[in-house]
Amino acid sequence: NKYFQIPISNKIKLEENFYSRHAFLNKALCKFNNPNYLEIGVADNSVFNSIPCKMINKFGVDPDRGGNFRMTSDVFFNKHSDIRFDVIFIDGSHQYLQCQKDCINSIKSLNKDGLVFLHDLLPKNHLEQLSSPSKKTNQWTGDVWKVAVELFNSKKCSFKIINIDHGIGVLKIEEGFEYKKMPELENSGYEKFLESYKFFSLINAEDALDYIEAI
Repeated sequence: NKYFQIPISNKIKLEENFYSRHAFLNKALCKFNNPNYLEIGVADNSVFNSIPCKMINKFGVDPDRGGNFRMTSDVFFNKHSDIRFDVIFIDGSHQYLQCQKDCINSIKSLNKDGLVFLHDLLPKNHLEQLSSPSKKTNQWTGDVWKVAVELFNSKKCSFKIINIDHGIGVLKIEEGFEYKKMPELENSGYEKFLESYKFFSLINAEDALDYIEAI
């Protein structure tokens, strides 16, 4: 019975302010002249429709709904390996290994000085990061936080997480970048997230605007 459920205890606190992922993506796009934009996981087009690029420069990939490429991200990257992007937003599968593949493929598809954004990196409680959505919460980040752990351990990159809107990662790679796969994370649970969270490089929303401008 839903009226007798034990309240969920949030273990971390996100900033509550007048910003969302849309703001940071648009800030990043302003850095480029006529940028190419890729969004993985489009759903209801909430973000995709807010992107002020010409349609020829907007690529929205989703196997189910939204966007303009009805296919999986794996198929898209395979078919369109020649296209390069200035800003990429990863918000597709909320499962670790698929998000890892999306991140690596995105990095390969970046223009010089391009930026990759990742959503849902900060689950507030253990239910939000389960491998599939729980009926006990209306939020689901999945376990893509494991990709954040790998990026913080990777070489030659600048990576920070904006502490708002479920956690928004901002990635800028440098020459000599090496992605650090950590297969031991695959079976890790929320306690490992809390342990790793202590070492995350977090920034607030307003500092994030300055950070995006500077990198």
